[in-house]
Amino acid sequence: MNKHRGNQSLMRKLSIITLFFLSGAILFAQAVMVNAANASGKPPASRAVETERRRERLKRFLQRTLDDLKESQAFAEEDVSELDKQVDAITPLESSQREADFQSLMDWYYGYLGWVREQIEEFDDDLTQFSSSTLSDNEEWGTRFEEMINMQKGLNRELQGKVKQFSAEEKRLAGILERRRFLQSQFNDLQDRLARIEKKADRDRPLSDKEKERADRIRVDVNVVQTEILSLPQVDEDLLKHYAVMIERSKWGNEWLALKIGEYEALRDVAAQLSRYPSRSSVEFEASYRRVIRLYEGDINRLNRKIDELDSRQSRVTPAGSLREMDRSRELTDFYELLRIRYNDRISRIKIQIGAYEAESAEIRSVKP
Repeated sequence: MNKHRGNQSLMRKLSIITLFFLSGAILFAQAVMVNAANASGKPPASRAVETERRRERLKRFLQRTLDDLKESQAFAEEDVSELDKQVDAITPLESSQREADFQSLMDWYYGYLGWVREQIEEFDDDLTQFSSSTLSDNEEWGTRFEEMINMQKGLNRELQGKVKQFSAEEKRLAGILERRRFLQSQFNDLQDRLARIEKKADRDRPLSDKEKERADRIRVDVNVVQTEILSLPQVDEDLLKHYAVMIERSKWGNEWLALKIGEYEALRDVAAQLSRYPSRSSVEFEASYRRVIRLYEGDINRLNRKIDELDSRQSRVTPAGSLREMDRSRELTDFYELLRIRYNDRISRIKIQIGAYEAESAEIRSVKP
């Protein structure tokens, strides 16, 4: 009997120990779950909501980037079309160098267009396949933007090379024209001096030895000047204006790429924030949006200054000279007018972008813990 009671007592003790052990295990598991939730700052349900919000922010961000790339594509296609028209308008009497210059700039645009179209296709595919289960790994989108920035910097350097090339040729041709004008003026002056001396011989008075010597020196100088004039290549004034147009077209491309590089550097930080889960902090998230907004506001000021500069540039264009010179002047003023339209359109688009990022910032503030 005592043995039986001893066994029951032992069983009760074991049951109590087991109960304490299981209770401790449950409490430990609950603590782990709570700590995991606290580590993200949100309970599991809240994390799911935040994941969905982040996914929607990323989707809107990618859509804005896609629309931006399409704007760059439209500008580039318009420029290629205009260059193609200029090539078709070249007459047989014009310098073949004009066509070579147009083709050189078109080759750059074809390379740029090819890259932009590839980016559009990739972002379009990303949006098509977008779903919460296929969110990017950390830094993936930031890396994508870094690659885009580096590519545009390379394209910008290539175009700067075109500007230097066209500027050097313009300077060379301007130097030839300036030298020809100087020599022609010198030639005319020598001819006048020689004519005055020879005119004295027509007055039934023979020239003195000193006058003869002076006339001989002038004739030598006339031959020297005339020889140099004949050695200079023929340069049409319209070719000089052609390079003024080519330089402006290339500089526009530089300005556009500079805007895009600055913009994508700011967007790279936003992309990196959108790729992280959990975000480091809502403060960092909002700060990345504010940086983009400040950059866009600076771009608006920059573009307004460019518009003011166009007025000054257009006032310096002189629609005078030969028909071809007048054509080049008209081509330049038309291009300035096109830039004015593009700058104004870009300002309008930037204001829409600012509104979108301000709305995103407001959403982030509204859900701050």
